[in-house]
Amino acid sequence: MLNLPIKILDKIVSVADDEQITFSNIDTLVAQWDAMAKVTSRHLVLFINARSIDVSDSITNFLRFNGSAAMDYRYERLSGVFNVDSAGRVDGANAINLPPICGANNANLFGGSMVLIPHAFNTTNHKTVLALGGSCEFAVEAVAGRWAQAAAITSVTLLEGVGDDYVVGSEFLLGVVDERYLVEEIEDAAADFSPTFDNIPQGDGDLAVVAFARSDAGAVDDEVLHIINDDDTAGNYPAQQLAAIDGATNAVNLNQEVGIVSGDNATALVFGALAGVYSQFTKQNQPHFLTQSGYHENTGPTGEVRVMSGRKSAVEPINKLALIPQQGTDFKAGSLFSLYRIPKRVIDRQVLTEDAATITFDNIPQYYDALILHIYARSDWAAADDPVNVSFNNDLVDGNYRQQTMYGNGAAVTAFRTNVRRIYGVTAATWADMAFGGGSLLFPKYASNDRYKNRICLVGESDRLVSIHSSRWLNTDPVTRIDLTLFAGPNFLPGSVFELEGVLRKEGLPASAGMRWG
Repeated sequence: MLNLPIKILDKIVSVADDEQITFSNIDTLVAQWDAMAKVTSRHLVLFINARSIDVSDSITNFLRFNGSAAMDYRYERLSGVFNVDSAGRVDGANAINLPPICGANNANLFGGSMVLIPHAFNTTNHKTVLALGGSCEFAVEAVAGRWAQAAAITSVTLLEGVGDDYVVGSEFLLGVVDERYLVEEIEDAAADFSPTFDNIPQGDGDLAVVAFARSDAGAVDDEVLHIINDDDTAGNYPAQQLAAIDGATNAVNLNQEVGIVSGDNATALVFGALAGVYSQFTKQNQPHFLTQSGYHENTGPTGEVRVMSGRKSAVEPINKLALIPQQGTDFKAGSLFSLYRIPKRVIDRQVLTEDAATITFDNIPQYYDALILHIYARSDWAAADDPVNVSFNNDLVDGNYRQQTMYGNGAAVTAFRTNVRRIYGVTAATWADMAFGGGSLLFPKYASNDRYKNRICLVGESDRLVSIHSSRWLNTDPVTRIDLTLFAGPNFLPGSVFELEGVLRKEGLPASAGMRWG
């Protein structure tokens, strides 16, 4: 779950047990929105909160484009189930396997995912998919997939299991990345290039990057490197990776890498995808970033889906950002890089100027379809990291929360299931000076009274650890209050920022008028 500016265009809620859900008029919806907002939308987004009638804990969930069931879909999958970490790849299928949803073994459980399709409307290259989600505490997954067709996406079909149904009340949201927040878009249809964003407006909020790219390196893949403020010293960009590579799990510390995309020896028309966020990019701290990236190549065979957390080891705001391939010279013609600044206009934004033991969001409005909580923080505990406890409606009983976690720390990949409120986490006092950690948490259907509340998140403890989580709160009450405390702490340090956003507003427009930056 990454902090991207989203505009929701359509919502489908199952009113009967439906075997599949189809958004069939995407081209019309996008054209109407673009004309109203005076933008050109590039990237599609899906939010899924669903449950199967099948008697199981977790049920596979699938994605198809433009009504095609041909064997043109490929995907790489990173998964944590109980204490088992696993990876898998499929070279030819009739749909992309998304993160699972919940089955009917347990009452009131709904799982799901956030799905990003970069450069969804181009008609030149194959389509790439990134997804993150899970089936409450039974599984958490990250996926990178590809549809081996060059057609613009005009419809999306979601299918549950093998011939089974989504239950009544399952919810599906279709949106686009909101181009009103665009700082700059860099694309060249005719020549190879490497993008540099050198006119970044300064102010509160995050920077977000969405890329659809292929390197000119003579290989099937290539790392993407980032250069902040013209500093190209690799050791100044420590990061932690968690990945599935060619069907095997992987964790490793890296320097300067921010993601992975296709190389020029990949099959023609195969591009990779990258989505990343630089949190609170103008703060006088070491900049923190989180990314998800991946590609799928059917020769070799090779493929990768990865999540990363890292930092720039200098105390400075970001005013210039360049992205380059590691092995290659440039990215191939047809690549697209979009940079967004997200000035937060949120339900509540809390910036600490002194130590605080508890962060509270109360009186939460009940008219959004989902909440997104952004954490950017540092603990005063005398350790390298400190988990964050997240509780709802002042329920502090760990046994009322269930969670599946998967993380990468150094070379170790770990998966486990537990009954706790905490997520991993934020940076603590003995780690690099002025290094902050955190991430984004998605709470679908938080205001409902017919299901336990599912939470999906991607977080990182600076460059030390990166983790993905899927969990639930064992209560059907609407969420009216969220509290954050530290596992040890006791205090969040000054400079920490906490933002609660209601982005999927039922009435139509999101909780921001939006703005284009020149």
